[in-house]
Amino acid sequence: MIEQLRYVRLSVDNLAQAADFAQRVLGLEPIDRSDNLATFRSDFRDHTLAFAAGPQALQCVGFEVRYSSDLNDAAERLSRLGVTAQRGTADECALRKVKDMLWFADATGNRIELVVRPLNSGWRYFPSRDAGITGLSDVLLRSTNVEKDLAIWTALGAVVADWAGDAAYLRFDNAHHRVVLYPADKPGVLAVEYAVESVNLVMRNFYVLQNLQVPVLHGPGRRPASEQLFLTFAGPGNVYYSFVAEGLSAPAPQDPNAPVDKNRPRQFPAGPEGLCSWGSDCKIAEFNATTADRN
Repeated sequence: MIEQLRYVRLSVDNLAQAADFAQRVLGLEPIDRSDNLATFRSDFRDHTLAFAAGPQALQCVGFEVRYSSDLNDAAERLSRLGVTAQRGTADECALRKVKDMLWFADATGNRIELVVRPLNSGWRYFPSRDAGITGLSDVLLRSTNVEKDLAIWTALGAVVADWAGDAAYLRFDNAHHRVVLYPADKPGVLAVEYAVESVNLVMRNFYVLQNLQVPVLHGPGRRPASEQLFLTFAGPGNVYYSFVAEGLSAPAPQDPNAPVDKNRPRQFPAGPEGLCSWGSDCKIAEFNATTADRN
């Protein structure tokens, strides 16, 4: 059902500082700007990152489905799990530049939006700096109950790719994962990850971040589960960001010819040992404890 990760919308206290981070640090292209919202582009999508002003501003993650009928199907599946979904208003759809929308809160309280026909840009992506970004890669979500949240995601067509402790990697296309659920004691987006062209760009950005005095909190390293090269650093609004490159691919979940046995989810250790095969130093609390009590 879910076909693509489309955008992440985050609340920030200082919109000007967050916008500066998006351009100067991430190198994203600014798209729209108002007194309380700023959006940024990283690829063919109209925008992949939005900052909304104020601690009470709406925070959400958007995913694309193909038809409005898929939204009806999703609402029915969610209802069977006891999850209430609501259709987006005309104003909400216009703000996100989509034709139709359904939103719900997962078991943790994270707002998830399913959108139909989100806008693509007909113009080339023009970065603010040469970070080598090729697109939005994946998002890491805090989860207070991974098992309950996992039931929601699998009902919408996601497949568990691998485990690191109780952190679940989820895929719905041919990438190793697009969503990771991390055990936590509160809801929210934990990290937003952007793909860059190669290991050279990961390392170049490492030195750029040092020059910009941006704290690098994990990496450079390589993840055992996905084989991604990664570099994770601090961002505004208590959210982390990563540049990632390379990584495994797999047949899309709906592929009837997918070699299921060869894509069986594997269990990796909790904590840094299961998150970096190079042994890079990790200063992120949620990454240091990826095992939670199963409810």
